[in-house]
Amino acid sequence: MQRALANILLLLLLLCLLPVFLATQRPEVIGLGVLLLAAGFFLAYTRQPRGLEILAALVLVLSFVGVAFGGRLLAGTNGAYCLVGLWSLLLVGAVALFYRRAVLVERGQILVINQLPENRIVVWNEGLHRPLRPFVERRMAALPAYELTQECVLEQVNTRSLFNVDRLEILVRYQVAQPRAVVVNFPNREQAYDQLARERGLPREDDTDEQVAFWTELIRRQMELEIEQATRSVIANVAGPTEVATERETYARLIRQRLEASVRRWGIHILDVRLLDVVIAPERVRMVNRDKILERERADARRRAEMRAEEILLTGQAQAEATARMVAEMVKALQQQGTTLTTDEIERIVLTALQRVYEQRQLGALLREAAQSSTPPGGNAGTTHTDEAQP
Repeated sequence: MQRALANILLLLLLLCLLPVFLATQRPEVIGLGVLLLAAGFFLAYTRQPRGLEILAALVLVLSFVGVAFGGRLLAGTNGAYCLVGLWSLLLVGAVALFYRRAVLVERGQILVINQLPENRIVVWNEGLHRPLRPFVERRMAALPAYELTQECVLEQVNTRSLFNVDRLEILVRYQVAQPRAVVVNFPNREQAYDQLARERGLPREDDTDEQVAFWTELIRRQMELEIEQATRSVIANVAGPTEVATERETYARLIRQRLEASVRRWGIHILDVRLLDVVIAPERVRMVNRDKILERERADARRRAEMRAEEILLTGQAQAEATARMVAEMVKALQQQGTTLTTDEIERIVLTALQRVYEQRQLGALLREAAQSSTPPGGNAGTTHTDEAQP
């Protein structure tokens, strides 16, 4: 294509210089024309940066010179002015027609063109492009060049321990990296295209914005499937749901690697993957950590039993000391009154005191149990209210 365009521009340059040679026939003009042709060959065939654009501008400027000299040869000075004016109007009309039929690709858009008969795919990025050639060029797709973001919510994600993650929320940022691969290697392209077309209708052929929206929805639906497959495959090898919650960054990186390997084949590049929310039911957490919870409960029960035993021991010691003091005072009082006590009588006094202490303890325990069983729900609040009102 570029070689044919270069040949056409050189031919037009020669046609523009030909009237000048015929009108003047001076050595200086011929030498200048030869230099211009040499410069044209240099720009056309040496693949210089912007070489064809510079050659086209040179041909455009020299076209006015050639038209002016051609009109002068045909009809004198007036003919030169007339041909230059007509040529200007013709160029203005051609430029207007070009802009009317030109293809504008806005920023953030990528246009994929199919060229026949070689069936070659051409990608046009943002900017103003020439009109499509009828019958040999057609639009295949208009893709988004900007970053895309997608959130997916997965439920009941299996792990290796057979305990599920109840809900998993994932954020994925991605971008079209290879437009040709997106169009050619898109999974189930015809089926997905027809299904979406039945749901929302086909986009207009000449509306790039509608085509971009259409293909964005196609990519979004396929990415949702890819994200779910990659996530479930990674989480299935995790020991348990609590590990997913505690090691989010690690498993987000593994999901990104697996997802990148899956979508790279059809031209998508993954920018970032994040696990936003990991929801696990409380009873599921208890089942997973059952052994730890049982061990903790046993330790708590053992600690409470030890504290109760120590409390009973201290209470018994205190009561024994109090009983011993009481008996000693009673014996001392009787002796001061002149009463002679035998060993058997002192023993009976001690046993009687111990029996009364034991009966008092039993009675106190029964009263406490009765008070606890007769207290209604919310009774603490009512009691507090009454105590506050009495003063």
